[in-house]
Amino acid sequence: MTILFNSEKLCWFHFSEHLMDYAGGWALRARRIGQNIGILRPMVRFYRKMLNVDYEQAFDRGVTQRIRPGDTIWDVGANIGHYCAAFSRATGPGGKVIAIEPSPSSLQKLNECARNFTNVAVENLGLADTEGQTAFYISKSGNTVVEGLSRKSVNDDAEEISVMVMKGDRLAKKYPPNLIKIDVEGFELEVLEGLTETLKHPALHTVAIEVHFMTLASRGREEAPTAIRDILVENGFVCRWTDPSHVVASRTFA
Repeated sequence: MTILFNSEKLCWFHFSEHLMDYAGGWALRARRIGQNIGILRPMVRFYRKMLNVDYEQAFDRGVTQRIRPGDTIWDVGANIGHYCAAFSRATGPGGKVIAIEPSPSSLQKLNECARNFTNVAVENLGLADTEGQTAFYISKSGNTVVEGLSRKSVNDDAEEISVMVMKGDRLAKKYPPNLIKIDVEGFELEVLEGLTETLKHPALHTVAIEVHFMTLASRGREEAPTAIRDILVENGFVCRWTDPSHVVASRTFA
């Protein structure tokens, strides 16, 4: 993954990463006002243009920089395998990448991606705070990126199917993680709430999350970003926001 940056803008960007807490009270209030008056999306586009960086670029860098050779990495919400190659290379032949994805429409491409790497395994399920079968919403347009456990993350005419979910604590008995990346379209808090014991384990050194503020708000979970931050901090992680939607939480390597 080759990334080019404007050095002056990136310097300011790194400075802002450490100052901003996008799950804090004032930031949530400002975001809510922006949503209500319809200026939030234009502001986000301006933010990205001003910094001259692609969406998720700093997050990707922040995650891969935390990977050590031999780590077991969970890619929660792996979709079609966007991170497979980068994670596989970073952890090396002694490590593992567990690509976790419940969507049947993403599964074929995800399996095709995983077959290119000896250290990538696919788990066709979702992580949550409950266990069993639950509703999952598939985009009729074929856009797998926005599929998820909430209809709000897709659209009103999304197709509802049933998928298997389990608590991450149970999966951790099979694959104890060192790093967890989460992108689950507005169900980030439920994933963390299913990882109560795993988050306490000292071998887990990094949790990286895309926080879907708008989907959470549409679900009536406007408090969830603060709860996500608080859970991470209570378990000894230091949270760093790489942009207004992505947080990389880390603690000292065990």
